[in-house]
Amino acid sequence: VVLLLLECLQIRGRKRLAALPVRFKNLVFSGEIVRKTAMKFSTTNAKCSSYDGKHLIYVGTHTGSFKKLEPFQEEPYSQKNLQQINVLNKTSKVTCLAFGNDDRTEILVGRANGFVKVFDCNSEDNTSSLEVGEVGEVVGLGRSNGCIIAGTDKGTVKIIKYPETIEFSVGDNLAKLRICAEDPNQMVTGGKQLKQIVKVWDLETQQVTFTAKNVKKELELEKPVWENDVLFVDRNTVASCSRYGYVRVYDLRAVQRRPVQAFAPPDDQLSFTCLASHGDLLYAGTTSVGARAFDRRKMKNHVHVYKGFTGTVTGVGVDSTGSYLFSSCLDRYVRVHNAQKTAMVYQCYAKSKPTQILCADYKEKPVEEDDDDDL
Repeated sequence: VVLLLLECLQIRGRKRLAALPVRFKNLVFSGEIVRKTAMKFSTTNAKCSSYDGKHLIYVGTHTGSFKKLEPFQEEPYSQKNLQQINVLNKTSKVTCLAFGNDDRTEILVGRANGFVKVFDCNSEDNTSSLEVGEVGEVVGLGRSNGCIIAGTDKGTVKIIKYPETIEFSVGDNLAKLRICAEDPNQMVTGGKQLKQIVKVWDLETQQVTFTAKNVKKELELEKPVWENDVLFVDRNTVASCSRYGYVRVYDLRAVQRRPVQAFAPPDDQLSFTCLASHGDLLYAGTTSVGARAFDRRKMKNHVHVYKGFTGTVTGVGVDSTGSYLFSSCLDRYVRVHNAQKTAMVYQCYAKSKPTQILCADYKEKPVEEDDDDDL
């Protein structure tokens, strides 16, 4: 009887499918839908047929697992675990992911227990493991002149090099730390409260070279500061996003230390969590309304809105061409949006809550030629 009922449901489903427009009749991989037009909200794995980019997506999760997704493969929703699951515990949460080189073949993985692992993308194995501190989770990672730079939420920053390691403090309540790609001697930090407003540091001297100034007071009251993410747009420009709903851009060459461009929500209902940039655009994830894009030259309002999320966006990233926006969300999904058209083109259920995301272009490995002489 059960088999007959299932067969009837399948026949009814096929009849309904036949009544749909042709552009929606694309079913692949055991029922997951691939649409030729913009995807609507769905709770299933889905991929738009117009998404033809070859990207590698690396995801760190709340449980500590570290995964790789390859949407361009025949099985676009397959997930490969790059970390042994049996060694994970409650303190193994991935709190930071960063590329260790310009080729994006090395990934630095920071965890809530203060450990950092160096992962080789070519061999897909950990090459080394480091301990940053006994207490505090890792919130920032990078490389500078061959040294690993790591910072914890307690404000401890370590320049890890052999035979000695340099350690200094940038203050409590640190939320994010990043290294400038164009000038590895520069580091930007940001966190909670006014003392952790955006600062730029010289790693050679461990001294502050730029301290941002808060916006003007309102009714003689200081505006609250909570820099949840900071980054270098280029060597002379720094951007930040806040839990208090603002996105700001600072020019390190300007005489004034206040933001040269800023977005502030009129109703104070926004809360930003993460930040990425490409060209003149800034991409910011929120706690409740997906992600938004801003033109840093004129930030009075956003230029794009990315939808389809049902939770806090924990990480965003952009591919090398600026065509696609990658995001991770606490609803356990990893998504890819067309950066210009804002349409969602890929969605995959990650099983665990993703906390960090990185994306890289797929590069085919060179084929080794056989040098044996023909007989």
